Amino acid sequence: MSKPLSMGGPAELMEMAATELRAGRAVIIPTDTVYGLAALPENVDLLFELKQRPPDKAVAILVARPADAEQMFDPLPVTRRLMEEFWPGALTIVQDGCGVRCPNHPLVHALASEVGPMATTSANLSGHPTPYTAAEAAAAFPTVQLVIDGGQLQAPASTVVEVTEDGLSVLRQGAVVVDGVLE
Repeated sequence: MSKPLSMGGPAELMEMAATELRAGRAVIIPTDTVYGLAALPENVDLLFELKQRPPDKAVAILVARPADAEQMFDPLPVTRRLMEEFWPGALTIVQDGCGVRCPNHPLVHALASEVGPMATTSANLSGHPTPYTAAEAAAAFPTVQLVIDGGQLQAPASTVVEVTEDGLSVLRQGAVVVDGVLE
């Protein structure tokens, strides 16, 4: 087992996570779906290294509020409707090659408000099952110094959709069903 899981009040945990991220390190955080392995976008290579993930598999960017997605791309009308309908929530929207999500989780919201958008991926080694507890996530990444325990998370992973000028396609069905929403 790795180091003890972090405990403390939400503000203290958010500050600890912000410090780690700003120092160029990864943290494990709870989200509204599963545990995530997060780093600042300029340190995204660290996520691939830790996760042993092929570089051709993208990671998502978590934002504090829907308007922050506009730092990544100029939302198409369909993207705006999806953002209005499902954010904050368990929908990752891919547009122009960039996947963005605005989770419905107070700690993630506070952290992304403090440090800006965060690159993230599920807190499991590539090809291994997604952990539902902080202890399982910590065991997968013994070198990650900060693991925030958000309890047992049992939600399905986020739904991932890709939006182009030609329409919408579901890349991964998860917690959110988008069928019929945009008709």
